Amino acid sequence: MKKLYFFVVIILLSSGCAQKEIKNLTPTKTIVQKENFENVKINSQEIKVEIADTAEEQYQGLSFRKSLCADCGMLFKFKEKSEKTFVMRNMNFPLDIIFIDENKIIKIEKNLKPEGESPKKLYLSGEPVNYVLEVNGGYADKFGIKTGDKIIYSLK
Repeated sequence: MKKLYFFVVIILLSSGCAQKEIKNLTPTKTIVQKENFENVKINSQEIKVEIADTAEEQYQGLSFRKSLCADCGMLFKFKEKSEKTFVMRNMNFPLDIIFIDENKIIKIEKNLKPEGESPKKLYLSGEPVNYVLEVNGGYADKFGIKTGDKIIYSLK
């Protein structure tokens, strides 16, 4: 259990979360889904996104969800740019993780396999970003989304 806690602390610290916010974060099987969605557009594809902008929402991510609609995703919105590290903890389906600096895609990790409670693989942005978009695995290839593409937000 101590190893898991240490691992979670390292992941959250590398994602820019403050240590005081880490103390009370634990994965939960209770799925809290926001009712209102925002839209982002990459090339001609419009994606309905749920915003994860608190430490708790970012830690939970899409963990334990059964599925994600075909044109839906989760947009992680960070207050400050920094290198980000993501894992596939408690996922039930594959994802593409898209790392974004302002409005430009800088890296895409594709078709990532779900992992259990103690994920082994880390997915790093490689450079500072302020947004990360998670969509269904294969989405980027299906719609020709690539590094360098621009993203358009209609966020409130």
